Amino acid sequence: MTSTPTTDPARPVAETAGSGFWCRRTGLLVPVVLLGGGVTLAVGAITMEVPSTATFPGPQVFPVIAAILCTVLAVALAVDVLRRPEPADVHRPATDGADPAPAPGGVDAGTGTGGPAAAPTRPRADRRGLAEAVGVVVLFIAVLQPVGWLLSGALLFWGMARALGSRRPLFDLFLALVVSSAVQLAFSAGLGLGLPPGVLAGVLG
Repeated sequence: MTSTPTTDPARPVAETAGSGFWCRRTGLLVPVVLLGGGVTLAVGAITMEVPSTATFPGPQVFPVIAAILCTVLAVALAVDVLRRPEPADVHRPATDGADPAPAPGGVDAGTGTGGPAAAPTRPRADRRGLAEAVGVVVLFIAVLQPVGWLLSGALLFWGMARALGSRRPLFDLFLALVVSSAVQLAFSAGLGLGLPPGVLAGVLG
């Protein structure tokens, strides 16, 4: 007589994903995006028409530095993903919202007891966070010209912080305004280039 194993709903379950080469190396998407951004920045910097009023170091320096950093980071991430592919099992959180119980053979974080640690699993994709990030970027592009960089840039930084999991809206808003203002000053005072003023044209002009 055989018994059917039961699954504890309060315990995370590992789902076995495909074992193909690309199934365990989905992280290569990030280096590809970074490399594309680096190439775009490099081409834009090379073909940029520099105005005669631009001061040292000029508007081409920062895009070139950003392109080099994006390319180096893309290569480093690609090598890391190829050398250490993702685990074959995908983590599935508990369905009832309860604190997960330690897996068989795992170590309890509170007592430090238990057997050998369970096999590693890779986290599930955060589709909600990805959708929020894409929505924030689209909204930023749409309002950049009419609203201006200072406010739309702050919206971009604040929204990306929320999409990445931050839950401190007031602190994030303050920090987003500080970073957006710093970028505005860097372009206007440091490079002699003006960003779109938008609704603050009378104040910033």
